[in-house]
Amino acid sequence: MQILATGAGAGGLAGLGFYRWRTFGQPAVVSRAMPLLGTLVTITVHHPEMKEAENAIKNAFEAIRHVDQVMSIHRSDSDITRVNQLAGREMVSVDASLCEVVEVARRAHEKTEKAYDVTGLPVLRRFGFYSEENLSKKFPTDREIQKILDCVGQQYLKVDSASHQIGFVKEGCAMDLGSVGKGYAVDRAGSALKENGIESGLVDIGGNILAIGVPLVGEGEGRGWSVAIRNPEGDAKNPYLEMLSLKNEAVATSGNYENYRSFEGRTIGHLFDMRTGHPSNPGMSSTVVASNATLADALSTSSFLLGPKARASLGDMAREIYFHEFL
Repeated sequence: MQILATGAGAGGLAGLGFYRWRTFGQPAVVSRAMPLLGTLVTITVHHPEMKEAENAIKNAFEAIRHVDQVMSIHRSDSDITRVNQLAGREMVSVDASLCEVVEVARRAHEKTEKAYDVTGLPVLRRFGFYSEENLSKKFPTDREIQKILDCVGQQYLKVDSASHQIGFVKEGCAMDLGSVGKGYAVDRAGSALKENGIESGLVDIGGNILAIGVPLVGEGEGRGWSVAIRNPEGDAKNPYLEMLSLKNEAVATSGNYENYRSFEGRTIGHLFDMRTGHPSNPGMSSTVVASNATLADALSTSSFLLGPKARASLGDMAREIYFHEFL
């Protein structure tokens, strides 16, 4: 059974890489984990040929690294960093995948009536996320937030998918794909596994999960992958928020309890309603099951921001939405 934290990932295992395999007759169970994308990435496959399984996992990790090279704001040489640096000056030639992910984010933006917006990086930086060196100890005033919001909005982001170019039309704009990029990396890893003959596997990037087929051995054999959503306030009697069985689908959970900052004694999480520029904390977390991990990732954040009314707004994109401790 896979036990998940929320979308930001539990972390805490930086520097650790391990490789292990066991064979229950046939097929083999092969699992590998390593730190990538700021969290722990785990890939597990069931396959009768060890060498084929090993090669598939290797290619899946390469696919994840490629997403990191394109979409990480922590890399000075990434495509997204170049787009942010050249905001208001020119369109930037980018990897086609960046255009694809931005379009998914744009769709979620429209479905949430602009609450979800990946161009909100200037707001997140002001609150100390991603850029602590300029962090003010004081909570920003409404006037300051409104000034920052003048550089936030999809209307400033232009995408030319045909020529693979992206750019902001206004200086000071910047985007962050942390709420959708990990899901996309999961999907790319899953595609790499399938292209290498894997029909049974699980990809987990910091709580963003893709289930391929069904387990061939062990728990859930022939039925579905068992996934548990950890309860951060749980105990031995109530350790999980949800127990799911997945088959050819993805799941992601978003909440504020693993990534937060403190201002003047006030604790705020990293999930913001970009219509107001203020942190959002309507409940503990939301979990979304979708047809792919990119959607599950974006929709888990979107549903957290909207609350239970997200079922009406996002229901055509999500297979299931679960809310935990929402009013």
